[in-house]
Amino acid sequence: MKNLVLIQLSGHTASFQAEQDAYDALRRYLDRARRSLQADPDHEEVLRDLEQSIGDKFAARLQSAEQVLTLGDINAVLADVGPVAGEPTAADTPPKGRRRLVRIQEGQEILGICQGLSAYSDINVDWLRTIFIGLALVTGGAFILVYFAAAFFLPVVATREEFFAKYGSNSAL
Repeated sequence: MKNLVLIQLSGHTASFQAEQDAYDALRRYLDRARRSLQADPDHEEVLRDLEQSIGDKFAARLQSAEQVLTLGDINAVLADVGPVAGEPTAADTPPKGRRRLVRIQEGQEILGICQGLSAYSDINVDWLRTIFIGLALVTGGAFILVYFAAAFFLPVVATREEFFAKYGSNSAL
């Protein structure tokens, strides 16, 4: 037989019954939220709103007041609410693997090399295009051959977002 715990959340007059392991999962989530929001001057209001949102989702999920929340119910609601701002997520960790120079098709003028170099180095694409044109003029057009050779060897990525998802952002360097 599982122990039942009575949960009261801010903004709700009704109480929710939950199994002990479900309550523990909710308590850990709210403790993490409390820790990650400590520096926020409005942390008490944010936590109240968070509890109210969770309570609203519990109320919508339950069909009767006597129904007991399980660990699956709690996990589904917390996944729906999502992580608290400031809490590290899997998306915050840079992907494994080496960053590469690529061609990016989104916003390309000729072959997307400047877009790829811009995403790789975090330099404005307009500056890179100006540098490439200057190098082509200074070398008498020989740099254009280097540009087309690079276009032949570099892999193609559709968008900057796809590049950052695959290779990570510059802030991780």
